[in-house]
Amino acid sequence: MNVFDLSIVNFVNTFSQHSYVFDHALVFISGNNLLKAGILMPFFWWLWFKDDDQPKAREHIIATVFSCFAGILFARMLALLLPFRTRPIYDQSLHFVLPFGMETSYYLDGWSSFPSDHAVFIFILSMGLLFISKRIGIFALIYATFFIAAPRVYLGLHYPTDIIVGALIGILIGWTGNQSFIRNKISKPILGYASSNPSLFYSLFFLISYQIADMFDTSRAILHACKEFVTVVFHI
Repeated sequence: MNVFDLSIVNFVNTFSQHSYVFDHALVFISGNNLLKAGILMPFFWWLWFKDDDQPKAREHIIATVFSCFAGILFARMLALLLPFRTRPIYDQSLHFVLPFGMETSYYLDGWSSFPSDHAVFIFILSMGLLFISKRIGIFALIYATFFIAAPRVYLGLHYPTDIIVGALIGILIGWTGNQSFIRNKISKPILGYASSNPSLFYSLFFLISYQIADMFDTSRAILHACKEFVTVVFHI
């Protein structure tokens, strides 16, 4: 544990259990995907159909969607390959005071906290919006910082460096994926397919955007259930 993380976690934790309403509000926000990526996804749909520079906006949206997949895979790979990092709520040496409404048995037990895949994911979305609309993008970055990332430190789900590194990864992947030399290669074929077969494209796009708004929680739950099934059936 580095001094930077320890000092911030200990300081923030001094405010825990001071307000029943505040603690429960942060627990609710942190556990509600509609108030996380679900807030940002309608902006992508609105910008998709907005008249101003529509072709370029659609290129950025598709590039951002692909960047999200790349970011999640990269974050999970780092979490698996790097040394395991116990979340603050499970680190007995911290004597972490749980905010009202938190239950340690429920939150990501057995998952390494570094880096924060939430931060990676949400900052990729924010960067994508920034490329299309500066006003919306700035709002998204502020919202991601104060309403999605920061509460996870207060609730003991992440250390500050988990969030900072995750945010930097997300910003870098979001920025790279939206550069013209990558964006064009990804978006041009897909936009061509969207024009030739809009019914199938928009059906798939809705499904993908729904999963993004849901932070892929249902997809991960299905994969976890499949893994458990294979383990039980084949004794792996």
